[in-house]
Amino acid sequence: MKILNTLHSENEVLQRLNFNHIPILPPGITGLIQALSDDSIGFTQLAKKIELYPAIATRLIGIANSAWSGPVNKITSLEIACARLGFNIIRSVGIALAVASPFDANRCPGFNGKYFWTTALLAAEGATLLSASSPSTEVKPVSARAAGMMHNLGLLLLSDQLPVEVNEAIKLTNRGEYEHLDESLQFMLGFNHCDAGRLLAKSWQLPQIFIDAMAYQIIDEDAEKSSQDMAVIMRVTTLIVSALQQNQPVSIPEDQLTPLAISSTEITKIHQRLFKQLEKLEVMAETLFL
Repeated sequence: MKILNTLHSENEVLQRLNFNHIPILPPGITGLIQALSDDSIGFTQLAKKIELYPAIATRLIGIANSAWSGPVNKITSLEIACARLGFNIIRSVGIALAVASPFDANRCPGFNGKYFWTTALLAAEGATLLSASSPSTEVKPVSARAAGMMHNLGLLLLSDQLPVEVNEAIKLTNRGEYEHLDESLQFMLGFNHCDAGRLLAKSWQLPQIFIDAMAYQIIDEDAEKSSQDMAVIMRVTTLIVSALQQNQPVSIPEDQLTPLAISSTEITKIHQRLFKQLEKLEVMAETLFL
């Protein structure tokens, strides 16, 4: 089965992206991502892991003290910040801060940081709910949350590396010439953010399950079940989030739900739960990244 669904070979993507100059993760960040994806770690142990990265720790304490969190007393320690925000927020925000640091997406004038990170936060919540609701998946909710935060990193990479082309693709989408940005990117570049994301995840040596999450448009039938499940979860999640952001009812073909053994009724419930969180997640995205 073809791994990349839009290109003749990976080398074409590598050449187009000038892969030798792609930003790398700071040392140890991959281990931090794995810790944030481990549901057996407690607040104290997780705080000690995060404290090794002062920039991330400072931002987390900042959001714990922000109007978004609304603390009664000033929070000065990361462990208390973790307890205040809760595991879900710490994991989502921690991963976002860890993976965003190497990129400057503002090089692309049309890149909308608030929209991008709101989408990531919604996807993290949606993927978590999907994995928890599916009786057939091998993907743990905590892994699904991490995947949701990282699933669109290919777009962050492209906005940093190919800002002119991505800006034109955004204009095409905004004008309605293409329904979705991935189609506009395909027209402009010959590949889309999933192709770029997959290669980025491989270069960062992320676990295979996250590589497949970032390449969610591509289902590798030879991959392990957990990786296939993750790709399906992310594909369905993106459809739910897209419907939510376009203020449309969610409608997903039954054949896409079959691998998860989940019903359309459950999908509607997840859509409704995300709708209730939308405004709060928009504020969080703005607080963190703008």
